[in-house]
This record gives sequence, structure tokens and C-alpha cells, in this order.
Amino acid sequence: MTKENPARRDRLYLEEDADLSIIQNRLIASIGYGSQGHAQAQNLLDVIVGNQEDRYADIARADGFEVVPIAQAVKRADILLMLVPDELQMSIYHAEIEPHLREGQVLDFASGYAMHFGLFRPPSNIDIVLSVPASLGEVLRERYVRGEGVFGHFGVHQDYSGQARQIAMSLAKGMGLLRFGSCECTFGEEVGVNLFAETAGLGAIMKYLLTAYEVLVEAGYSAESAYSETFYELQFFAEYLCKSKLGDTQFGSSTSTYLILRRSGEVVDDHVRQQMRAMLKRIESGELVRDWNLEQIAGSPVLHQLKREIAEHPIRDVEALFLERKEKTGW
Repeated sequence: MTKENPARRDRLYLEEDADLSIIQNRLIASIGYGSQGHAQAQNLLDVIVGNQEDRYADIARADGFEVVPIAQAVKRADILLMLVPDELQMSIYHAEIEPHLREGQVLDFASGYAMHFGLFRPPSNIDIVLSVPASLGEVLRERYVRGEGVFGHFGVHQDYSGQARQIAMSLAKGMGLLRFGSCECTFGEEVGVNLFAETAGLGAIMKYLLTAYEVLVEAGYSAESAYSETFYELQFFAEYLCKSKLGDTQFGSSTSTYLILRRSGEVVDDHVRQQMRAMLKRIESGELVRDWNLEQIAGSPVLHQLKREIAEHPIRDVEALFLERKEKTGW
């Protein structure tokens, strides 16, 4: 990216750009009540929850919602929020949603994953839209209760009614996304940047910091010192970056600022940039999704092994100490 080849800019849509009345008097069904389900359902009006009988159903009832089987929710609702995990969407769609869809319904996704990669193909006589916050559901709900919002995206995959875009924007407004502002995108754009963030962007921070921790410990520094300069300080540094401009260029002391600006590029170098570019191509080609599909078919052995390895990492002892101190000091 250069001055001669600047980044593309999108319009930021705000609350005055959307009409909430478009979804009023339409029954909404949240299909699932997990992280996004509980937040979006509570932020919107006139919602029922379609869910199997499990602890999430109990939580939804405790929150005051009518909980019904998914098939019944599909039969009753006008707008369906598809909020079950990606890996469950295909089986749930075919078994409990597809047989009960009717003309004119709206199927709203919190990710472009299923539609962009063709996990299933809904009928042509419904609207298919996207309204997705760029945050965990817990954060979305907390900010909404405080009268705030989070950034998000909205988009249209299929416009049967001629109002799909207005419906997507209305849902985004109801969820609180337009309080901060949202950009319009395609389903492919949303899932592309999201999967990139999980592999080479934000998601890579854990691996990066864990590697930094291991290098310090291997060099003879204590676990406490290594942890404090990696995972412990991450929150402070992230908060500073979110509240400041990169152009402010004062990251703590002058020594710290000089080293960050002068030397960090020797670690995050052109090799890292090329690896990021390669990862993005693998995402856009569908390679990573095909790999994940095969992993699920096999029973997720690699995922289980990776989770065991991270859970058993020696960092867990010092991590427990710091988490205990955080709790006792009111974090």
C-alpha cells in the first residue's frame, strides 16, 4: 500500500441511514443462543429462540425468551438469525430449517462462511442477508446496554423481496451496530477478512506471544518476567493502541518507542508479509475451509491434539498465578 495505490475506502453507515420500522412487527427467531445468539436476541425486539434442549435453552428461558424446537421456530418466524456454529450449520439447515422455509422469509447470517463457500443452497424465494458485529457477543451486549455499539458489517447475498438491503441495515440498527457505524460488504469479503484475522492477524497474536515467552524462558529469564512482558502487558498495549493514533508515535518511553519503530520490523519482516499474502490466497481459494471440513469428517483429531498441547503448555502455572492475582485485585 502506497500513496499511489491507497487502500479502498467504504462508507460508514450510521443509525440515521436505516429504518428500524422495516423489521418491526416481524417475528424474529434466533437459531441458537450462544455468544452471538444471546446478544443479538436481547438487542432486537419480538424474538423467539429456536434451540435444542440443552443448557443454552435453559439460559434463554432464564433471560425471558420463549424457546421452541428449531423447526417450529422456522415455521413461525419471518426473520431467521442463523447463529449456530459454522460446523453445525449444514446439518441443522438440511434437517430442521430447509423443510420448513416459506416464500418471503429472511435468512440472516453472522458470517459469510456458509453461503460464500456453498455449504448449502437456500431456495431462491427468500432474502439472504448478513448483519455481523466485529466483536464477541458478550461485548456487543455490554456496549448495547451502555447505549453504545460496535463496528460491524452488513450485506446481501440474495434479494428476493427487493428490500433485502434495507432489511439488513434495519437488523444492524436493531443490534446496535449503527450506533458506532457499519460498512456494507459481500459475504465473500466478510469471511475473507474474518478468516484472515483468525489465521494471520489477531488470531496469530497468541502464537506470537507464546513464542516470545518461550524464547525468553529458554534464555534463562523467569517465567514471571517473561509472562509479564508478553501476555500480561498485552491488555495495556492494546488499550493504548485503541485509544490513540499510530501517528502519535510515543509508545511509553523514548527507548521503547525507538526500539518498536526501529527494530520490530526485523522480526515482522518481508518474510512475514509474504506468509500473510500466501495465507490470504489459501483462504480465498477455499483451501482452509476444505481442510477444516476434512478435519471434521475425521472427528477433529488434529484440533483435539492442538487443544491438549496448549492446555498442557508449561506457561499454565505462571498464567494461573497472574489470573489469580488479577481476580484478587479486582480486574
